[in-house]
Amino acid sequence: MIVIAVKLVVAETDAAAFEARLKQHAANSLTQDGCKGFLVARDQENPGAFQLWETYTDMAAFEEHKAADFMADFREFSTPLIKDRVLAICDQIA
Repeated sequence: MIVIAVKLVVAETDAAAFEARLKQHAANSLTQDGCKGFLVARDQENPGAFQLWETYTDMAAFEEHKAADFMADFREFSTPLIKDRVLAICDQIA
């Protein structure tokens, strides 16, 4: 299993719209066979900061996710809003 951990930061003024779009993105992601989990959390102390934890069966499933039409739509929406992004691609060990 592959775990993708992402921290995304947007301006506080964009956070509500970004949250709504993230919820839809998570729901879309979970329709893919290789996506086994997609958690989204919003930081209590920084309302513009979001954490995502995505779980995929393997790297091929993650590559399929990145190539999905809905991912392209999300990327187009989110890229101008994101002020900071930290991505970690991990192997699940437990």
